[in-house]
Amino acid sequence: MALSVHLLLNRSDLSDLHSVGDRQFAVGWAPPRELLVPDFGIRVAANSRYLRAIGLSDEWTRALAHDGLVRGMTSSHAVHVTPRQPLPGLLAELLARYMSTRYRAEVPLLDIIHAVPASSNVIWQLNLTLSQRMRAGLPAGNDYKQAELWHRGEFYVLADDRWFLVDRFHSAHLEGELAGIPDITGELTLHPHVSLAHHADLLTRDMDLVFTTPSFARGSATAKRYREWPTCQAELTGIHQQNWPSAVAREPRFVYALATSRPGQLPFFSKVSLLHHIDRIQAGGFEVAFARQPIPSGNVPEPRNESLPVRDPK
Repeated sequence: MALSVHLLLNRSDLSDLHSVGDRQFAVGWAPPRELLVPDFGIRVAANSRYLRAIGLSDEWTRALAHDGLVRGMTSSHAVHVTPRQPLPGLLAELLARYMSTRYRAEVPLLDIIHAVPASSNVIWQLNLTLSQRMRAGLPAGNDYKQAELWHRGEFYVLADDRWFLVDRFHSAHLEGELAGIPDITGELTLHPHVSLAHHADLLTRDMDLVFTTPSFARGSATAKRYREWPTCQAELTGIHQQNWPSAVAREPRFVYALATSRPGQLPFFSKVSLLHHIDRIQAGGFEVAFARQPIPSGNVPEPRNESLPVRDPK
């Protein structure tokens, strides 16, 4: 039977506490939320993606691999394990993995936000500013469940009813990485495309896989299938040859078609999730590009207009 294990911020009078050094764990029902380390579960999971010795639940691996990444960043107060060793050893192992820096190599964006302590005065100020902006009809976020604000030169985001301070260095890295992805909206006007039943939303003559739906995980999942499943490669190649017999099939390029004019206009957590999946696609050796919605449908006769960016023909 799986145990729910929680790491506590401070000492408390709760029963069933276990100490490892100066850290305390609670096993079983969740203590009051303000006592919990908010990123405990996701950091343990990031260190345990390929290591099953402690019996970590698969839910955390799924959180790292799919859109649950952001939810894990903001609400993973616990991990669930099936103990394969005595409880003291298990808790020591969980603490060692939480404290480890290894996760930065696998999931570097986990360092981009830091939970604001519940007792901090800045929370009251942020909540007041948010309510004032919402009453005035000014942009701040979707609702009280998710928002983003600048306050005294720092950037804060609200998620899962908690405020998080965004690390400046990692925020700049996030924006810089997304700004470096090319926009090929003009190039797509030169290539006819067809709709796909699955894998992606559109396939172009130049073997671009275009994703127009807001789930960024579809792109990285398709990249994984294309690399690992010969049937996926054969299916996409067959669709391409059926529609454009004279065109040469090539490695696909993955194109995220965004409703905004540029990635920097996306909500903060959408940008975090988007870059996470871009990293996964690029790790498979694929190119990634952006386009703007709606996808242009006009075709121009050959030769191409070389004043527009075109994909390397090699």
